[in-house]
Amino acid sequence: MSILVNLLLLIEKIVNYSKIDIDKGNTPPIIYKICSCIRETFCMSYSIRKSNCLYLYFQKEHIIIKFVGKSLRFLGPDERSQALLLEKILHKMQEDINFKNGQWIKSTLGIYGRRFSFDAEFIDYYTSISNGKTYFILADTLNVELELEVQNLEENFPLIEENDFFIITTYDSVRKNKNIFNLFKELKNVKVSSLPNIESIGDKILYINFRKDQQNS
Repeated sequence: MSILVNLLLLIEKIVNYSKIDIDKGNTPPIIYKICSCIRETFCMSYSIRKSNCLYLYFQKEHIIIKFVGKSLRFLGPDERSQALLLEKILHKMQEDINFKNGQWIKSTLGIYGRRFSFDAEFIDYYTSISNGKTYFILADTLNVELELEVQNLEENFPLIEENDFFIITTYDSVRKNKNIFNLFKELKNVKVSSLPNIESIGDKILYINFRKDQQNS
């Protein structure tokens, strides 16, 4: 049986765009980066990784988007497909009264969104869904390793268990938004980690999936 892999991306803020922007090739660079993460989390040669879940947390707005692999539909391997699905949930958030009241909303099958009032409320939600270990993977460990005990996952990759989480920062959250980092550090079973020889976020996710596949084989 395949083990569930939970991935959480910490993103600085929402960047708005439209279907017209996608069609004209004006998709914002951060959206391309997020699409790469969606693709590497779920897309295989001819199928979807049903045992994976991906969470996107936009810190400035305190908004989370959840992709649930076992119920995900309409996700193609191309960037346009991924960008359109993401745009759809972002657009629905602006109009749905339930979302404004802090409730979960759904755009397409397997994709959900919710707003929190502040970071600490999001952390409370995180602790309710994470019963295993958490690996907080820093975007950049330069000048940080001297201050923190950082585990290099390439040297000592963990045995993945059900409900484990891999948190990947899309920017230097330790320097730019230390509040969220400190909130996670206060939780139990959190290991500050790095993948220093893997530069892109998409490749980091690809590596995590590769090690999980090795474990399952």
